[in-house]
Amino acid sequence: MKKVALVTLMAMLYAVTGYGQVAKSGMNALAFLKIGVGARQASLGSAATTLKGDPNQIFWNPAGIVDEPTNFAASVSYNRWLLGLKEESGAVTYNYGEVGTFGVGFITFGVNDIPADRDLLPANLASLQIDKQTSATYNYNDMAFVVSYARHVTDLLSLGVNVKYLSETIDNMSVGAFAVDLGSNYQITSFWDIGASMTNLGSDIKYYDISSPIPLTFSVGTSFHHSFSDELGGALYLDVVQPQDLSQLFYTGVDINLMKMFDVRAGYKFNYSDTKDAGNSLRAPIQTSIEGLSAGIGANVNLADYNLRFDYSFTQMSILNDVHRFTLSFNWGK
Repeated sequence: MKKVALVTLMAMLYAVTGYGQVAKSGMNALAFLKIGVGARQASLGSAATTLKGDPNQIFWNPAGIVDEPTNFAASVSYNRWLLGLKEESGAVTYNYGEVGTFGVGFITFGVNDIPADRDLLPANLASLQIDKQTSATYNYNDMAFVVSYARHVTDLLSLGVNVKYLSETIDNMSVGAFAVDLGSNYQITSFWDIGASMTNLGSDIKYYDISSPIPLTFSVGTSFHHSFSDELGGALYLDVVQPQDLSQLFYTGVDINLMKMFDVRAGYKFNYSDTKDAGNSLRAPIQTSIEGLSAGIGANVNLADYNLRFDYSFTQMSILNDVHRFTLSFNWGK
């Protein structure tokens, strides 16, 4: 089992550095899967591969849920995304000791009451028999449902896997897909962790005769933790991320903990914010991202065997409205 785990980790490390060197922006369907879930993770610049102790790790690296310090953990998050789009999510995990940790999670994303203009059909679809609706508006909604399992293979190495059902509904048409996520975390020393994840390995989304892949992504991360005193601690997170449709990205985040009750966080995505598609002879270069600095705070309260935590994050956008995320988490047991 140890050999299988180490081979899996090395294969994922190789995949991150060698996969997808040719960027094809816009090739993926279900783009909502690229939006970070959870205020804590977003405030760290999405450098969340080795983050632990948070049920939202289901959406980043399933191996991270096994290190939840309590038996039961639950989390709900709200994200007011761009142009009126809303993202709502929830996750629940339960630690069964040596058996492992099980979890379930969901994401909903979309907007309602979009003004409809169904007469403007692209020329290449004009021959299709499409049942045109008569309402003045329509809805767009994405959904992900996740079942997760993780366990310690050794005292230092944990592995996790997700099975996901994904769906998208636009107006009166719905499509779906299945996918899996794989993740690993390895504790090198008491203050140094490494991890890797592969997310959204699954079937294509198909509208009529047009198929598009879901956003397959490889990530490798490391983090360093240090306690300066009983009242002050800190962590540095670094991720290398290879999406299927972009060049290699670098995420980084810092978390400062005060009195084991309050957190101040900041993060940034290098080679991501304000990057440009080089264009070609037919079109000019275009900006592929408008995301800038992320920052956030967290606070937690312990009551006997219960812990309640609130996290907030702010993400700067260079053109459109800035993004605010809120997460409320509850832990119980042990």
